[in-house]
Amino acid sequence: MLKRIITLTLALALMFAMAASAETRSAQTPLGGAGSAKLNNITLAVEAINGTTIPYGGRFSFNETVGPRTTGRGFQTAPNGRGAMVTGGGVAQAASTLYLALLAAGDDVKLDPVKTYGSRFADHYVDDDDHAVVTDYDAGIDLSFTCRAESLTISMWMDDRNVYCSLTTDGADDSGNASGWFADAPFAPVGTVVPSRRRIAIVSLDCGGDEDVLHNVQLAADSISDTSLATGDTFSFNDIVGPREKKYGYVRALNGRGAVVTGGGVAQVASALWLAIKDSGDFAIVEKSTYGSKYNQDYVASSADAIVTDYEAGRDFAFRYTGFGSVTVYTYVTDGQLYCEIYEN
Repeated sequence: MLKRIITLTLALALMFAMAASAETRSAQTPLGGAGSAKLNNITLAVEAINGTTIPYGGRFSFNETVGPRTTGRGFQTAPNGRGAMVTGGGVAQAASTLYLALLAAGDDVKLDPVKTYGSRFADHYVDDDDHAVVTDYDAGIDLSFTCRAESLTISMWMDDRNVYCSLTTDGADDSGNASGWFADAPFAPVGTVVPSRRRIAIVSLDCGGDEDVLHNVQLAADSISDTSLATGDTFSFNDIVGPREKKYGYVRALNGRGAVVTGGGVAQVASALWLAIKDSGDFAIVEKSTYGSKYNQDYVASSADAIVTDYEAGRDFAFRYTGFGSVTVYTYVTDGQLYCEIYEN
């Protein structure tokens, strides 16, 4: 408790000292009935983050700052945001508290795509499920952002009731630009309105409990994730994912018509992509086939959405981006769910 009081005092002193030339945004989340293991994990995350300063144009990564959540680093087994017992359970509350403060920071930060628990959130430290941030060091699911203020300092601390986060930002200089701005910098000067990346689609599919299917889905999703398309670019599922062969790590599993084949399950990733773009006017289909009446699984509700791909037979799922600028596709698997998100760049 003494350590937390000292941390709180230092954080408040920092805030008052900078008040004349800086802005502060704050957030807090309740600890409720968190057990000792969960409190231990949250404390480790909070202490790792507290005092972090990011310069203009610098990037913050929750995973890099907090590090692996392992027993060797002091983390304990505790319930996570969906109630599962995991090593490091509870650190997502620290991430969620930081996220709430970042939302209040507006144009001073540019957030990267954020993964949340959504309807699977089983705790109560945030009121909105879409504010319950998921982080997973091993899976690469992160909370990260770029600083657009002259500098940003993160203060985090705890008491017996809450987790607190304050973001203190230095503003622009008299010319309206951030200190250190130069002509070929990759970011617009502070004072320019730069909108956050807009998510234009999100889809999730339940991959079921078959570990072999999930393994193949994960391989295909990893191949595709972070693919960017500029106006006129064509996305080819077969070109990006490549051959579904044993030497590339694929295993035999059920496909969309219930047959056991090497790479069975990858069509779920193609189906998620299709669902993400089907209602958008910014994508033109180049090639698409479905299982039709042969579809007998349940990862999509309609056989018309059950995309079939076959590398050897040359059956592809391909589309062209026809919108303005560029977009980036993110595909990933967490807790047996396949996600596909598309963001404007």
